[in-house]
Amino acid sequence: MRASRTRIVDVDHFCSAVATSLRPDPIRRFQETHFTAFEIQLLATALLVVFVGLGLVAASRMRPLVRRRYGRQLAEISSVLVVGAVVVSSVYAFTLVWWVSGILESTLEMMTVDRMIATYQLVTVAIALTAYLAIRFVNRSIDKLAQTKALTKHQSEVAYHVADIGIVAAAGTVIFTLWGIDLTNIFIGAGAITAVVALTARETLAAMLAGFILLFTRPFTVGDWIRVNETSGIVTDVTLFTTQIQTFDDKHVLVPNDEVTDSQLTNYSKNDQLRIDVEVGVDYDADIEHARSIVTDAVGDLESVKNNPNPQVIAKRFGDSAIVLECRAWIGDPTMRRRLDARTDVIEAIDAAFDREGISIPFPQRVHAARAEALQVDGIGADRGRSSLEDRATGGD
Repeated sequence: MRASRTRIVDVDHFCSAVATSLRPDPIRRFQETHFTAFEIQLLATALLVVFVGLGLVAASRMRPLVRRRYGRQLAEISSVLVVGAVVVSSVYAFTLVWWVSGILESTLEMMTVDRMIATYQLVTVAIALTAYLAIRFVNRSIDKLAQTKALTKHQSEVAYHVADIGIVAAAGTVIFTLWGIDLTNIFIGAGAITAVVALTARETLAAMLAGFILLFTRPFTVGDWIRVNETSGIVTDVTLFTTQIQTFDDKHVLVPNDEVTDSQLTNYSKNDQLRIDVEVGVDYDADIEHARSIVTDAVGDLESVKNNPNPQVIAKRFGDSAIVLECRAWIGDPTMRRRLDARTDVIEAIDAAFDREGISIPFPQRVHAARAEALQVDGIGADRGRSSLEDRATGGD
């Protein structure tokens, strides 16, 4: 009882102190001297409106100046402080002009709280502000890493979400503990919800885990030319759940990340070069060594083919009607267009060089010859076969 009475006395003392500070004796005497006539009150109100307008204009003009000199954040803070000061002072002056300062006094009395609760509130605000500043600091650090190409766009987005969730969860745990909220039931409920979600959305969770695997392993980035199973194209976007690929026939395919990690993945852009293979056949009577040198010289002069490594020509196998040579050439910064252009250039160069050197490119041929004896099918041609045998027996007479 004694503690509660002491607390009530403290609160009453605080309220009386606030009321006295709102209208000290000099302001009370000034109010009684000048703000008794209705016309003076109207004029003072008009001046307050002009003051508020000038304050807002000054805040808007001050903001770009401060932003250019000190940065955007400080400009926003200063602008908010100026506007707040103008509004608070105008409201206080308005209550003095119209003799309604008691409204402010009653409002402050209603806002009066216990010291311990006020301390908890201040600590809660401090924790929330610290969490906000930590989130901004982490996000800026992630942006700097993304600018140095240390993180991809996909990695930056995932890092944003993970960092923000982690900081908010830590700050929330501290605040709940501060206010005496038992987190056991919350954790039990969260565990039950997680179990239900895991059973009902297994594929989604698998895709999300695969997204984290792609985040850390980085087998490809946006803009790479990859092949996943039968899908080949350029990676246009990578999210936490799917990988978007634009195929070369202008189709956008969404591949789940778990399918990407579980399938054979080919990245054509990883080594900054790609080998193309072109087969050509030469006649068995041709000089193989000479044909190989001709192909090497013809392909080596092409601009679409790299000189390092140099093109190679090998005898690959014996074909049905030709000896098959394989020309191996490399292109840089591989794309599908460069690959097709280089392949076309190689074929045209080989064809022109063989035509110039008189080397023929064999092709399969089939020779049709009539048999001496015709076949009999269902009695057709029986008379013709019999007459042919009689002619042979009689010597053709």
